[in-house]
Amino acid sequence: MRNKLTAIAKYLAMLSVSTSVFAQDYLLPNAPGKKELTTSCEICHGIEAIAKHRRSAHQWDDMVNLMIQRGAPVTDEQKEVMLTYLKTYFVQDRDYVPIPPPYRGRSPGLALALEAAETAQKTCRDMGLKTTALVVDVLGNPIVLLTGDGMQPMNAAIDATKVAAVLKYKEPSGVTMKRMDSDPELVEEVRDDPAIGQVLQGGLPIVANGELIGAIALSGAQGPADTDEKCAKAGLDKIASRLR
Repeated sequence: MRNKLTAIAKYLAMLSVSTSVFAQDYLLPNAPGKKELTTSCEICHGIEAIAKHRRSAHQWDDMVNLMIQRGAPVTDEQKEVMLTYLKTYFVQDRDYVPIPPPYRGRSPGLALALEAAETAQKTCRDMGLKTTALVVDVLGNPIVLLTGDGMQPMNAAIDATKVAAVLKYKEPSGVTMKRMDSDPELVEEVRDDPAIGQVLQGGLPIVANGELIGAIALSGAQGPADTDEKCAKAGLDKIASRLR
């Protein structure tokens, strides 16, 4: 009970702190309009959302009007002061065009990806081997990364090269690795690809209804060269019947 009361007291103390503490003052020049801006904008979001990007004058007009429409408590006088401030310190001649967020490709989904990665790691762990497991979508975006206890960061990087090879050549990384033995052009192509550089066994394609939807890779297992691949396959087999 005492701990709960202490937590409540701390929360109430935070609410009583001046809004300038939350406004990240160092991001904003000290000038007329700053107080109005921090008081109005900190209700919903941090000031960094404003200071992060410069906008054209008409974009600031549209932005402030939009915030007022959404409920920001701003008078007409405060609005003009804020706009003058924004157009003085955070304006640019051209419109700000936001970069679209990275596109998500088809994938097995988080639940199945996690189950596959955990099963793969457990398969190796039952043999006394530690590993790092990675599952990505068809565009190479990570869905699950499980770093085994005692594993080095380099293992995640190795997994990344394996899934990159799988997605590029649409086959297990071990198959690509064996093809390199008799294909000098493939060797040069792999070396010149910054996402791959080298190809090792342990990466497998994730396929649903004949379509590639991602990849799984394991690294770090000691022993025969195909141990990573065998454990990764165990994880993939666990979810194969539920892939859509």
